[in-house]
Amino acid sequence: MRAIDNFLNEEYKVGNFTIRMIDALFLMILTCIGLFFRLSLYDIVSGDYKTAFADWMKECHAAGGFAYLGIKPGVSDASTFDYNCMFQYIIVILHYIGGSISDMYLVKTVSVIFDYICAVTVMRITFHVTDGNVNKAVMSYAAVMFLPTVALNSAAWGQNDSIYTAFILLSFYHALKEHDQRTFIYLAIAYSFKQQAIFFMPFIIIMWLKNKIKIRYIFWIPVIYVLAMVPAAIAGRTWGDLLGIYGNQVAMFSRLSMNYPSIYTIITSDLAVPTRKLLIRGGTACTLMIFGLLAYYIYKKEFKITPRYMLTLTIFTAELCCFCLPVMHERYGYIPEVLAVVYGLLNYKKMPVCAALQVITMITYTRYLFGSTVTILWPLTVAMLVIIIFLGYDLYTQMQPETVVPAPGVTRKKVK
Repeated sequence: MRAIDNFLNEEYKVGNFTIRMIDALFLMILTCIGLFFRLSLYDIVSGDYKTAFADWMKECHAAGGFAYLGIKPGVSDASTFDYNCMFQYIIVILHYIGGSISDMYLVKTVSVIFDYICAVTVMRITFHVTDGNVNKAVMSYAAVMFLPTVALNSAAWGQNDSIYTAFILLSFYHALKEHDQRTFIYLAIAYSFKQQAIFFMPFIIIMWLKNKIKIRYIFWIPVIYVLAMVPAAIAGRTWGDLLGIYGNQVAMFSRLSMNYPSIYTIITSDLAVPTRKLLIRGGTACTLMIFGLLAYYIYKKEFKITPRYMLTLTIFTAELCCFCLPVMHERYGYIPEVLAVVYGLLNYKKMPVCAALQVITMITYTRYLFGSTVTILWPLTVAMLVIIIFLGYDLYTQMQPETVVPAPGVTRKKVK
């Protein structure tokens, strides 16, 4: 064997990984190219940055840093911030380390850092669900590095969906590993950053019903959520204001679809606001009913729960949330779109699901960022419905009782 072959095939132990030099070099090259790709997008100024993040940074500079945490948003022009305070802490940190660096570059860099955390966590998830396949794990890292969902969101848009998603991915990884306490701790941190972490809750509830997750650790969610608000409370914000942030966010919008290809794209956007609010309440109630029926069916069904099933369930339920709930932004499909990489790598015949989700993402993102030629969303709604039906059917096929595991608290006989 040539010397170069000996060098490239040299094996090293990194945690649970046994990785060859060629894989390590490939990962390093991908990391560098991924960074270069993102830096090339840094000068794009999105509407969200101009109308939100830029103002928040200016307001923080004007307040002198820490004092910015004590200004109640909406009461004065001194603070127009409308996220939970966890991201506000990041803004304050950026104020102190900024110096001569552009505020926009700083905001985007935070999200880019979490892009890498997402990619590494997806690699760990892939390694686990493929029973230690290093090649597929490395491929999943590569895919996440260049997904439109990931790269455009952080480096072009300046949005921060990679932050809460990174913690959701860590929560899912530890659910796979049956580390229940860590599962809830990471979920709590994700929810403290963004309300969209609730898209992961159907998976948690169903896994609890199937006795795969211990619900007693759920107390971590309110504990961490409240503890995260302490610095803002010390700075002067009232507890009523802090605890009401997510409630105010829910009431902020009345459009049935915020550029997401949900079922509501078939309804005209010219409806009066009172009518839209009625449909929002009705759509939310119907969504809860759908998930109640799904949880009931899965609880009663006898089957073996595998990592592949848990992955499929997470993608399916998260996409179903976005499809059925009103007032969904195009960015809210971030979690299932990233996990679809692992889904495709488990079985290459399923890779079209990952590809289709990314095509839909590209169209909806570019409609906002660059002005896409696609002016209507209902064809994308049809495509999304087909994807959800495919995922649902795959989930159903994995619930067949080849290996019977009784539902929690229920003793049954296998029907021959």
